Amino acid sequence: MKNLFVIFFGMMTIAQAEITLRQYNDRYCYDGDTCYVTVDGANTKIRLLELDTPEISKPKCAAELELGLTARDYINTRIENAQTIEFKTDYELDWFGRTLSYLIIDGDDISAELVKNNLGVVYKKGSKMDWCQE
Repeated sequence: MKNLFVIFFGMMTIAQAEITLRQYNDRYCYDGDTCYVTVDGANTKIRLLELDTPEISKPKCAAELELGLTARDYINTRIENAQTIEFKTDYELDWFGRTLSYLIIDGDDISAELVKNNLGVVYKKGSKMDWCQE
C-alpha cells in the first residue's frame, strides 16, 4: 500500500484531534459522502460537507444504486492514489454522530470534485435529490 501523508487542521482551533483514514471491508469510504476514520484513536466516520451522493444501502431504484457505487469507487480510488490527504473540520457532529469534514485529496476538495463529475450534488438541508428521475 502506498504511503499516505495525512494532514489535519480545524477551521476553528478550539478543539483539535488527530484524524486518519482507515480501511473497513477493504474500503476507505462506505459511499460517496461517508468515510471511515480514526479520531484520536477511536474508530468512527466522517460525513463530507457540502455533498450528497446517491444511496447504496437503501436506493430507490437500480440507477441510484449504480451511481452510488460509482461515487463510492471514485472516492476510494482517489484515496488509494493520493499523495496528500487533508481534513478541514471544526469537529461538529451530524445527526448520526459522524464528524462533519471537508476531505482534500492532493489539493482538491473531493466534495466539489464529485459534484463536478455528476456523482453527487451540493447538500441542501431538507432537500433530497431524486436520483431515479429519467
